[in-house]
Amino acid sequence: MNYKNITFNFILIIIPILIIEFFSSSVIYYKEKKIGILFSLFNLEKSQQIDYKINWDKLSNKIVPGVYQHKLKGDRFIEYTINSKGFRGKEFHLEKKTKLRIISFGGSTTMGMESPDNLTYPAQLEKMFKDINIDMEVLNFGFGSKSLNFIRELFFFEGVNYEPDFITIYSARNPIMYDSIGTKIKAEEVKFLQIKKINLYLINNIMTFRLMFKIYRKILSANIDTKKIISPFNEKIEHNIYYFTDQYFDTIKQIVNVANKKKIKVVLIKQAIYVEPEIQREIQNKSINELISSLQNLRENPLRSLDYNDSFWIVTISILNKHFDKFKNYENVLIVDPIDKLISSKENFEDYMHLTPKGNAIIADSIFQKIKKNLYK
Repeated sequence: MNYKNITFNFILIIIPILIIEFFSSSVIYYKEKKIGILFSLFNLEKSQQIDYKINWDKLSNKIVPGVYQHKLKGDRFIEYTINSKGFRGKEFHLEKKTKLRIISFGGSTTMGMESPDNLTYPAQLEKMFKDINIDMEVLNFGFGSKSLNFIRELFFFEGVNYEPDFITIYSARNPIMYDSIGTKIKAEEVKFLQIKKINLYLINNIMTFRLMFKIYRKILSANIDTKKIISPFNEKIEHNIYYFTDQYFDTIKQIVNVANKKKIKVVLIKQAIYVEPEIQREIQNKSINELISSLQNLRENPLRSLDYNDSFWIVTISILNKHFDKFKNYENVLIVDPIDKLISSKENFEDYMHLTPKGNAIIADSIFQKIKKNLYK
């Protein structure tokens, strides 16, 4: 065997590949400040320039790393960080550096743009464990406007790789907003798209692949007519009643089943909104069937003095919260209900749904107490 020829041929192949990857990496870094495997060798980092608008990376389906500002009522601004992996908060490693690890999944209420990095509920939860000398890391996997279907994929294709001991899910409003107007997804279809996992890896690490994919998407989009999306909150909302009766529960169950196989415990957190607390408390005592019946007749019979919009949110979120109770006998599921404490004061809410640091502290403490009890039992 002629090793010199093999080596020479290998070099002839690898050098052009490296040159192409270097060129692609340069283009992507210049345009996006995104770093693949090649440039990671040079420890390049994005400059800490403050952005006022979230830059969403459609390829990796995450936020572009950097420092952002979020505007609140009264011209107040909150500065927050998106780390190099596209998640909220400080940097973390794929390998577990602590004894225990929690991943918090959710939408904007988990991402917590209304609070500084250290006052989101995942950040406060981590501090609570460290204060009692439990070596716990809490990763914030929350993304604004992302629903339960997104959470499921994020957990299946990426979250499990971080080997968490616990995952938390705080997501009811966004599934109603987005998933309830989608198509049914059967349990067997979850085995789908293992190829998507490979695709995401290539997009995030091989910049030649990323660049070619961007070019392909641009060509493809040029030939597609954009059409308006019908609002989910019109007269046809009842056509999606299946989501409230079955599909939300089925999606949670898919997550729970995968977590169980991986020996991960799931913490389901009931979501609160600040709309007529007394009516909310009253509604919580009704069964799912009663709430479903109320939902089907809600346009004609809204709750008490409330309009349809407020009635809709109270009833639908209550239905999804009720589904959590079906998991109370599952060994790997813990259920957390911070609703009463949260709706006891408007100071816990920045608006009807998003939380202040005080509200985040209530959720963090509710999770903390439940997990601590589980660890010591």
